[in-house]
Amino acid sequence: MKKRIVCIVGLVIFACNVSVAQSTAVSRESKAIGKSDEASHEKIETVKASGEQQLVRVHVMTVPSEEVGLIYEPIRCDGEGNVYFEADASGISGIRKLAPNGDRLAMFQPGTNPDFNKIDFASYFSVVDHGELYELVFPHELTRYVFEYKPDGSYKRAIKLELGFPWMPSSLAVFSSGNLLVSGLEYDREQTSARWPFTGIFSSDGVLLKEIKLEDDDTLRNLAVTGDSRVSSPRNPSANLAVDFTKMEIANDGNAYVMRWMNPAIFYAISAGGEVVRRFTVDPGDPSYKPVSMHVHANRIAVLYFRPDNKTIVIQVVDLEGHELAKYTEAGGKNSDLLGSAFACYQVNPERFTFLVRDENHKLQVEVAEPK
Repeated sequence: MKKRIVCIVGLVIFACNVSVAQSTAVSRESKAIGKSDEASHEKIETVKASGEQQLVRVHVMTVPSEEVGLIYEPIRCDGEGNVYFEADASGISGIRKLAPNGDRLAMFQPGTNPDFNKIDFASYFSVVDHGELYELVFPHELTRYVFEYKPDGSYKRAIKLELGFPWMPSSLAVFSSGNLLVSGLEYDREQTSARWPFTGIFSSDGVLLKEIKLEDDDTLRNLAVTGDSRVSSPRNPSANLAVDFTKMEIANDGNAYVMRWMNPAIFYAISAGGEVVRRFTVDPGDPSYKPVSMHVHANRIAVLYFRPDNKTIVIQVVDLEGHELAKYTEAGGKNSDLLGSAFACYQVNPERFTFLVRDENHKLQVEVAEPK
């Protein structure tokens, strides 16, 4: 079958169809890193923002060793400022770990697991505070796995996600206990086109501890059944993008914050025991925007939205209950020097936003902006 990918090339979103060998291929977002403007090397520029709030580009760093083509969601940072991103470059695919100075510290590749002869593909990943990386991996079989890697990129172990039915996981988060929160789609037992949202807490060994029913699961499934454009793709009617493009991160309160790909974005705070602590939405104020990514730091969440028709991004910062703390917008245009939609990191005290872009020579650039 085809898997629908949302490609972002120079901040223009369009639908792609990519053939995959396995019929149960997972949907995921991919991005082609947008070009940066040469002027950004010469001076620090102020990016337009609504009201008196502005994002000011305070640092631009080119990474000569990293030639990039497509880069895939998610993009992560750890507590030491290292950046993690999956990219295809020079025929080598894997998750790169870059130090704040641009040095590559590690490469995470599922093919290094000696126990599997063939890996069909890998998707979402999560990084814990001490540097271990967990990645959803799909060997050439129906069983779903999470691969755990050591901080240096070497393979550590495979966690078999044990369920009694076929499903397609698409996002995960790792609690401090080592338990996993995983979300995805369960294949319908009646063989209808739309699948059922599934979210569960798994032990560190992959045993399902608790299935979690989320408030909007049935609504999102019904939207997919009717082919509603908010969650489905005309070229892949079985898709439910609200679930496929779910994002997850752990906050300092110990809860996982789950964002469904909707406008307004739907958030759930889920405890390590599998309790839904709260639900809230983050509304960009315009239904034309699509949520691209979100990052949690301390007790704040930064959500990046992108509007394809005028190439505008909106970043909303909320607290852990969904109350808006700040909102930044960036005006687009053909000749604009945009920060980009490849939102890599969010940091509080001082508040900083890190973006990945690509220069005219296809080299990776890291841009840091601060509100002024």
